[in-house]
Amino acid sequence: MKKLIILVLLLFIAGCATEPQLKSTVGMPPDAPVEKIHVKGENCNWSPELIRVKKDTHVILEVESVDWDYNFNLTGYDLSFVIPKGKTVTAEFYASRTGEFVFGCYIEKGDKYLWGGMVGKIIVE
Repeated sequence: MKKLIILVLLLFIAGCATEPQLKSTVGMPPDAPVEKIHVKGENCNWSPELIRVKKDTHVILEVESVDWDYNFNLTGYDLSFVIPKGKTVTAEFYASRTGEFVFGCYIEKGDKYLWGGMVGKIIVE
């Protein structure tokens, strides 16, 4: 019985670890300026590939997939989700630190991500 309970708990934890992460807004003040950005995935390319936002902005990404199911990962802000073909997924993050942050389509391999060629960049200034 103990082994069964442990197995169920492990499966539950593993399932939680694979949940999409659509929000990274820790520490965001309620009056942060908002910027909406539309990103389109089509023909294994992102448009736009380069995005610039100001530091301390509440960024709302509307990520659309035209032709495939794409995975999306934004490094440094822990956003990770799937955009089904023909759909748009909305994700948010608080641009709390300056720098260059890579986003792209990824292939999961264990606990690592391998970039699949669709790579873009968000520059927080």
